[in-house]
Amino acid sequence: MQDSSRPVTGYPVHNVNGCGPPPPATSTTAYPYVNPSPYPYYPAPPPQNPRPTFFRRLFVSFALLLIIFGTILLIFWLVLRPHLPDFSIQSISLSNFNASNQRVNGTWNAQFQVSNPNKKLSIYYGDIVSSVFHKDDFLTETRIGPFVQGTREENSVKASYSVVDSFVEGKVVDAMNGERSRGEIKFNIKVVADVAFRYGGWRGRRRILRVWCYDVALTGSSGKMTGGSKKCSVD
Repeated sequence: MQDSSRPVTGYPVHNVNGCGPPPPATSTTAYPYVNPSPYPYYPAPPPQNPRPTFFRRLFVSFALLLIIFGTILLIFWLVLRPHLPDFSIQSISLSNFNASNQRVNGTWNAQFQVSNPNKKLSIYYGDIVSSVFHKDDFLTETRIGPFVQGTREENSVKASYSVVDSFVEGKVVDAMNGERSRGEIKFNIKVVADVAFRYGGWRGRRRILRVWCYDVALTGSSGKMTGGSKKCSVD
């Protein structure tokens, strides 16, 4: 005979208290509850090195100052419009000239006329050196004293050259004697000067002025300059 107090197999077990069975567990691991923040989180940027920024600003400032200064100088230069002076030989003479046995003796006395065409700029002539050549062969040189030339001013500048028993190649001696025997001998006169343009208290950058007076002809007998004054090239 079966025991009536034993539950029947295959049917759910009823709790004696009248409550249903507990729900089955869905997971064996529990996670803590996290309250989501209403604002997004951004990591703080890394600290910047201030030195590159400082040097960049310094470079930009220097470049701007250089551009401004160059613009002002260019405008100032265009307004004044400096022009190179004009050179010409008014007279030149040769005395005690002798060329023989690869030796040369002689004395040249020249007078230049220098004109300043600028209306607003004066010109300062510093170190001045003048030389005498026969064609491309150097014979002698001399120095000329510095001077200041006012606006629209003309000056007469004298130069004296001397050569005593100076050695030259035989072909140079033959060329000079050949020209002299034909009644005329030609020389090239060069002037190199350190000059600067001035406007009131302002003085421009110094530059080298080069003057060439080509084929200055002298008579073979008296050594006087033939023809009138001769204009020189200036650069």
